[in-house]
Amino acid sequence: KYQASLPQHNDNVSHEHPLKDFLLILSGLAVVAALAFWLLGHAVDWAVDSLSPEAEARLNRMATITLPDSPKQEAKRGARVQGLVDSMQQCAGLGFRPDLRMHTSDVPNAAVVPGGTIIVFTGLLDRVQSENGLSFVLAHELSHIANRDHLRAMGRGIVLFGIAAILTGRASGLTGLLAPAAHLGTAKYSREREALADAKALHILNCRYGHTGGAIELFEALKKEDAGADKVSHYLSSHPSMQVRIDALRRTISERGLRVRTVLPL
Repeated sequence: KYQASLPQHNDNVSHEHPLKDFLLILSGLAVVAALAFWLLGHAVDWAVDSLSPEAEARLNRMATITLPDSPKQEAKRGARVQGLVDSMQQCAGLGFRPDLRMHTSDVPNAAVVPGGTIIVFTGLLDRVQSENGLSFVLAHELSHIANRDHLRAMGRGIVLFGIAAILTGRASGLTGLLAPAAHLGTAKYSREREALADAKALHILNCRYGHTGGAIELFEALKKEDAGADKVSHYLSSHPSMQVRIDALRRTISERGLRVRTVLPL
């Protein structure tokens, strides 16, 4: 009686469970992708650090994106914020004047976009209580520009999607799915860059005002709002937790012997 069976020796037929083979192949690809991203990420950092000021200016012009103008009703506050940015440009060591855009939003935040433009959310102006507190946040963004973090992020983004496209195909849906997953791998790097920007912002603030009053003002306010947040989320976030940032700033102020004085009203 004939009984169907797999050949005993055939390289084209696996005797292992298909799911096991799939997991082994997937794990191998993940390791290769992670190693490639780590190596190319360091290559991006080296390239960015090696840029001349002229090359940086050319890249900023190439990376500039079209942004909407600031809302007309924010013209007065926008002019004042731009003035604060201009007053700290020399302290930040920048050879060009960063442009500023106001964005109507309740989110208390500011960000740097490709090209070196700073976007300030109006919710930030409603949350800080002093000029010094606002200046520290602006100094933090100036630090990102001075440290060329916007160029690093752009370069690492190109590397990430390049690797994803090579592994899964440009049109594959997996390419888009890999982007959020990569956030876990880059979170530690991002937190390190944020910590460096905070430390440099202290220097800029002290250079501008002669003291570091107001440096932790926004973080203290946000900490009260996020008191019930899951502490585990800090390890998945691209930014350090509020308490970690407050502790680091206080430690740096103490180690450097910086003064903390009365802040100016906003």
